Amino acid sequence: MVHAMIIQRIPTGIPKFDELIEGGFPENSMILLVGYPGAGKTTFSAQFLYNGATRHRAKGVYVCFAETKETFLKNMMRFGWDFERLEKDGRVAILDLSVTRESGLQKNLDTIMETMTSLNANRLVIDSFSAISMGLKEPIDIRVMIHLLYRFLKKANCVSILILDQPWGSTSLGEGISEFLADGIIHFETYFDKNEILRRRFRILKMRGTNHTRTPHEYDITSEGFVILDGEKSKEEKSREEEYSVRRGFTDLLEVKGIGVKRSNLLRSLGIRSAEDLAEADPKFLASNLKISRRAASKIIKNARKLISD
Repeated sequence: MVHAMIIQRIPTGIPKFDELIEGGFPENSMILLVGYPGAGKTTFSAQFLYNGATRHRAKGVYVCFAETKETFLKNMMRFGWDFERLEKDGRVAILDLSVTRESGLQKNLDTIMETMTSLNANRLVIDSFSAISMGLKEPIDIRVMIHLLYRFLKKANCVSILILDQPWGSTSLGEGISEFLADGIIHFETYFDKNEILRRRFRILKMRGTNHTRTPHEYDITSEGFVILDGEKSKEEKSREEEYSVRRGFTDLLEVKGIGVKRSNLLRSLGIRSAEDLAEADPKFLASNLKISRRAASKIIKNARKLISD
């Protein structure tokens, strides 16, 4: 009898997003984020790293090719994400390769790999592929670089997000990465509605081994970061989410001692949707958001771990 292999998931922690992809990105996958400038690709990617470091004790590396490290740190503080503190704590590393991208891809990849290894990181963001390839003129050079980058990312043994800027008016998703090599593709769109108001939506075009959402979802960039807007779910969406919850065997938050309806709703809004998620939460993050002591937060996490291990 052949049993289906269970794919390990890496949660983004972005509220409402993980339930659209069966709990998170597939382990050791390369995810391509494609979109116009200003669509929120950097915000989404940074939120993935920040949530990993503060909620799931997952270390990550953010590589800046398109902007300086100083600009990145300043922009992220707008959302209350103190990456400088996380870097000092050894939970993330921010590499500023914006001035060295001309020194050669292999040299920069070596720098990234050394940082990943020393930090023992399992999340990586490269911002952006477009900046790396800026100096390449011939299609053959771009294809060679793509394959070099792909082999590197697979060797890195992590979930990697590769940002690709889509020129205004272009319908192409990018330099051959999407068609052949990416495990997942998320397309971010900006458009004007009938009232000439700027709107944003994303579509998940591909996600390896995942029964992902097939419909577009509206989102916004707020003071809290990347926020999926409320909308009426289709029957297909509801059915897929119910099937996912049953199949994954998730334990309801309300079964955890110390979690009532109010706390359960708050945790769900933070992207913690089950006892399994709660068991991996960071006590400091939990204490801050639930307005309780670190000791009380640790006790709730301990209760969650005991519940799912019984």
